[in-house]
Amino acid sequence: MITFKPVDASNYLNVVNLKLHPHQENFVSPNWQSLLEAIYEEDKNPFAIYNDSEVVGFILCSYYPADEAYPVDSWWVERLMIDKVWQGKGIGRQALLLFLEEFKQSTEVKDIRIGVEPDNDVAISLYESLDFKKEGVVDGETVYVKILD
Repeated sequence: MITFKPVDASNYLNVVNLKLHPHQENFVSPNWQSLLEAIYEEDKNPFAIYNDSEVVGFILCSYYPADEAYPVDSWWVERLMIDKVWQGKGIGRQALLLFLEEFKQSTEVKDIRIGVEPDNDVAISLYESLDFKKEGVVDGETVYVKILD
C-alpha cells in the first residue's frame, strides 16, 4: 500500500539514497538538494513515498502566492521521483493519485501544477493520463495543471 510520511530524521537517508536510471538524472534535482531547499525555503513540503514499510520514492510540494513570475496562487509538485528498482510497477501513478486526493481535502486552492522536462515522455504520459493539461513553459520546463473538483 502506498503512503506518505514527512521526511524527518528517521527516513531522510533512505530518501537521499533513492536512485534514478542514468538517463533520468537530468529530469529531477537530486533528493539531497530538494531536502536542503525544504529546510531553508518556506512552504516546501517533502514527503517520503512508502510501499508498505519501504521508502520507494520522494515527493516535494510547494505553495507559491501569485507574483510577477507567475500570476496565480499555486500549489506545485516540484519533485516526484520513484527509485529505479520500483519503476514500472504503477507506484508513480498511485503516489500521484494519493497526493491529489489528500491535496484536494486539505486546501482551498483547487489547482495543482507540475513542471516536467520536455523530453521526459514517461512523466508527460502519466500526467496527461490523469487529466493534467499543458499550460505553458516556465523556466524551461513544460507546466501542466490539473483543476480539482
